[in-house]
Amino acid sequence: MKVKDIVFAILDFCKLSSSDDAYITPEHVIFLIKRYRSFLIKKEQEREKTTTDVASEFEYQQICLDLERVEAIPGFPCEGGYYLRSTEPIPKILEGTVPRVYPIDFYSNVNISYVSRERMRFVGTNKFLKNIIYVSTGPDLHLYIKADNPQFQYLKHLRMNAIFEDFDEAAHLLCDEDANDVSCDPLEAEFPIRDYLVPTLIEMCVKELTSASYKPSDRENNANDDLSDIVAFLRRNMKSGLQQQIEGQ
Repeated sequence: MKVKDIVFAILDFCKLSSSDDAYITPEHVIFLIKRYRSFLIKKEQEREKTTTDVASEFEYQQICLDLERVEAIPGFPCEGGYYLRSTEPIPKILEGTVPRVYPIDFYSNVNISYVSRERMRFVGTNKFLKNIIYVSTGPDLHLYIKADNPQFQYLKHLRMNAIFEDFDEAAHLLCDEDANDVSCDPLEAEFPIRDYLVPTLIEMCVKELTSASYKPSDRENNANDDLSDIVAFLRRNMKSGLQQQIEGQ
């Protein structure tokens, strides 16, 4: 199911998709489904801690990243060494989930381990683990890579499978199993969630959008905000006579 299918289903249930003077736009709906998607995924994770269910692959998105060499301490390469870094930042990873990082050739014997930013400071010193390449996300949201084995510097590209909070940001970095670029308009991307959670997601978003307090009905679909005219009329005519004289009305 594509993102646009979710968005327009929600607009249809709210009876907003055919109105050209509606305030709710697809961008508003995408903002909501991001938040509720993250909420539902976390709820499922809590439930799975007490079950034997295998974690779903539907929430994961695969992106491909180019790498560049950077100095560990700018201006002091001999003292600080160097890292490999992704050429562009990655979307924020959903809290509580661990991404999986691979070389472009999935079946190569390169062992890449994703670690936290704090742990990254202390890895790469064990002589028995010198062939492992370590990856973490830096404060600037770039991936940083280091290893005790100098061969890691020959890596030029990586692929990452992760559950991203902003799935629409990831849409611009998507790649398939052959590492071919499949980036697209966020509305045309596959919606990364389990199918059985879609009805709950739609219901929550519709409730959020339709739970506003009572307001007069704007029956004319004329691209004008007629409600604002009603409000202005009421404010003007509910003023006291003295206040109207002071304001020159």
